[in-house]
Amino acid sequence: MNKSISILVVLILSLSTTVACNLQSGTQPSVSVNDQAATIIAQTLTAQADNLKNVTATTTFTAILKATSTTGVTATITPTYSVPMLTLREQTNCRNGPGQDYDILFAYVKGVKREIIGYYPQENWWLVKAPESATGECWIWGEFADVTGSYWVVPTVTPPPTATLAPPKAPGITKWDFFCNTASGEMTITILWKDNASNETGFNVYRDGEKIAELPADSNSYTETIIVKTGQTVKYQIEVYGPSGNVMSSVISITC
Repeated sequence: MNKSISILVVLILSLSTTVACNLQSGTQPSVSVNDQAATIIAQTLTAQADNLKNVTATTTFTAILKATSTTGVTATITPTYSVPMLTLREQTNCRNGPGQDYDILFAYVKGVKREIIGYYPQENWWLVKAPESATGECWIWGEFADVTGSYWVVPTVTPPPTATLAPPKAPGITKWDFFCNTASGEMTITILWKDNASNETGFNVYRDGEKIAELPADSNSYTETIIVKTGQTVKYQIEVYGPSGNVMSSVISITC
């Protein structure tokens, strides 16, 4: 459309120039300049209208996409919780701490169930509710138990300090018998004692201050035959020992 107007303007200017020249040459036009210009414009517009009739109208649409914000819905899942429980597969001790260095409070029989309230993972010990205990709780080794429920939510518990164990009680020598054979110069002796300890590892037998024998825990007697001289005195002593120390018995003296 802009190109047609430009052509129209050029034609008008050309017509004006022609008319002006005719006026200067003294020729009088039969139609006024304005009428001639109007006629040309009308013809031009008519021609343009005819040309537009043969033009196929084409409409172009530009699609504009509108961003749609979708708000996500976060589902809150609440896990199912069940009380963590411990069930014994066999008779087991319940202690005041997670380990054999702690005192035994009592023993549970097979099948007993207790609620778990704590865990010591280093040694697989479980802290459980125990109405039999003065503190209302005790420790059970997981080796002899099955755990069920939400046991993974129980807290890890720091073990209590181990008690300082007293040394074992000294053995009490109750009796000794000996026989002296002057012909052979031998002496046979038997010593009996009372085991007063409950936490010993074993016993040692000393003769004249020198250790001559090692005996297992719960031992209560010792016998030997030695060479002695007439009038010789021999001294014996029994020592009990364990993790918390060792203690000697009183000394007995024997003379042939």
